[in-house]
Amino acid sequence: MSKHFLLTAAATLMAASLSAQQVQFSADLDQPNNVISWNVSTSIGSVNVSPTSFRIGGTVEMKLDSASAPFSTGSLNGSLAFTDPDTLNGSIPNPIPFLPPLATFKIRDMEFHLSSSAFNIDASGNFSAMVTLTATTGTNTMGGLFGSGTEPIFGLGSDPTPVSGRVTQSGSTIQFHLDLNLSVNMDDPATGISTDITFNGPVDAYTTVGDANSMHLDLPMPSLAGNQMNFAYTNASANRTVYLAGSLVGLGTTPVAPLGVVLDLAAPLQAGVDQADANGAGLFQVNIPASLAGRSIWGQALQAGRTSNVAGSWVE
Repeated sequence: MSKHFLLTAAATLMAASLSAQQVQFSADLDQPNNVISWNVSTSIGSVNVSPTSFRIGGTVEMKLDSASAPFSTGSLNGSLAFTDPDTLNGSIPNPIPFLPPLATFKIRDMEFHLSSSAFNIDASGNFSAMVTLTATTGTNTMGGLFGSGTEPIFGLGSDPTPVSGRVTQSGSTIQFHLDLNLSVNMDDPATGISTDITFNGPVDAYTTVGDANSMHLDLPMPSLAGNQMNFAYTNASANRTVYLAGSLVGLGTTPVAPLGVVLDLAAPLQAGVDQADANGAGLFQVNIPASLAGRSIWGQALQAGRTSNVAGSWVE
C-alpha cells in the first residue's frame, strides 16, 4: 500500500470527522430543575452568600455529529444562560459581631456563554469536555474593603475546565446534561484582593430531533468599539435575505409580523442585512460605534419564518 494512499485516506478520515460535528442544535435550559450551588472565597476571609443556590435558564448551543442518536462527537458553541434570581449577594463577616461586614458585593443580571473544544461521546452518551464559561453581561456592586461602586463583569470567565456530561435521546427528545463545576477568578488591582467564585450542580437542557440544523448566530467576544466586526451566521434558508436584529437592552419578546416571527429581544433595532449563500451561511459586517464601549450587546438573526439563537457579547 503506497504512502500516498495512506496520507490521502488519513486526510479523508480527518475531514469526515471534522465535518461530522456540523449538526447544530439550540437547547432550552431546564430552569426549574437546574439548581446550582455557589460559594465564594477571598484572600481576606470567608464569604457568606445569599441565596446559597440559584437556577439557570436560557439556552445552550451545541453541535453533534448526527441529527439523532447515537452520537459520537460534539462540542459547545455558545449559550445565553442567566441566573434566577437575577441578584446574588455576598458579604465577608466582621470578626467583631456587632460591626458591619468587612466587605460586600452584589452581582446583578449576569448572563454567560459556554464553549468547549470537540469531545467524544461513548455508546451510553457520556462525555468529558473542556468547558469555558464567560460572562457577557452583568454588574458587581461592591462595598467595604472592596471599595465602593459598581462595575461591569462582562469578560470575566473560567479557565477551560474538564466537565462530565451526557447526551441521550428518548423518542424525539434529546437531553443534554452537564455536571457543572467551574470557578471564576476576580483580582482587584486596586486593593490586591482576589476572589474565586465556584458554581457547582447539574445543568440539563432539552431539544428535539426536529431542531437539527437550527439557524445559529455568533458574536465576536468582545466586539471592538469604532471597528467593523463580522457577525457570522449558519443554517439560514439558502439564497434568502437574512436580517440582524440588535439590542442594547437584552431579552424580551417582540413580534415581527412581516416575517412571521417573534424575536427574543427587547427593543430590537435592525443592525444588518445579508444574502445567505448556497449553504445558508454568511456574515453581517457591523460597524460598532465608539459610543458603545463598555456596553453589553445582544443579537438575533431572522428571515421569513425563522429565527436564530440570541447571542450576547460586550463592546470594548
